[in-house]
Amino acid sequence: MLIRQDAAFARGAGTDNAMAHIIDRLHELLFNGLSSPERALAEAHLLECAECACLVKGLASTGAEVEPSAPPPRPPPRLRARLLLAVDQLERFELFAPRVAALIGVSANDARRALHALSEVGQWPSGPLPGMRALPLTPGPGRAGTHAMLACFAPDAMVPRHHHPGAEIILVFQGAFQADDGRIVRAGEELHSPAGSAHSIPRILGGVDCLCGIFREPRIPGSRNPGAPAEVLQ
Repeated sequence: MLIRQDAAFARGAGTDNAMAHIIDRLHELLFNGLSSPERALAEAHLLECAECACLVKGLASTGAEVEPSAPPPRPPPRLRARLLLAVDQLERFELFAPRVAALIGVSANDARRALHALSEVGQWPSGPLPGMRALPLTPGPGRAGTHAMLACFAPDAMVPRHHHPGAEIILVFQGAFQADDGRIVRAGEELHSPAGSAHSIPRILGGVDCLCGIFREPRIPGSRNPGAPAEVLQ
């Protein structure tokens, strides 16, 4: 509605007392948002109402400073393509954010930002095994005992047999590996190892780096080591 219109204006009457005030649609009046008949009524009202005319005059000078400017120029095609590629690289593992968030007790948005590091694997420090890079993750307060990391295994890497005092989950983001029982774990899949178990990862498959998250729960009191070496993914 055109701010406070009287009944005559609502019925489409002429300019005589057609608008009591135009406060509610000043923005449209100042920035050409009124139809021709509405603008004619508004202008006729301003001729008769010194109060509204003074208000419009004062706002017109202010409005000139805040009127929407022209859209910014588009970046050059090559720069735009580079920017879009960078965004795609950062967000390509976004689908895993809710699962990672649940595993380490943080928000999905915090997990999404943590997964951005997967686009910069070359900058990670070397891990505890040959052909491995690792980056620790910080769990939320509710999962303070969880040990979590992002890991990258080169195609020639392998994980020797080791023991898990607490349960472990390996979530694969990219690539695949073969477990020692013959199972193949691919991107989007998880390998669960219960507390007290032991296993190895003899092969990284596909000729590409295997990116994954490793999440280990604290040792269960009273759990026994079945004779396997201590954990190697510290």
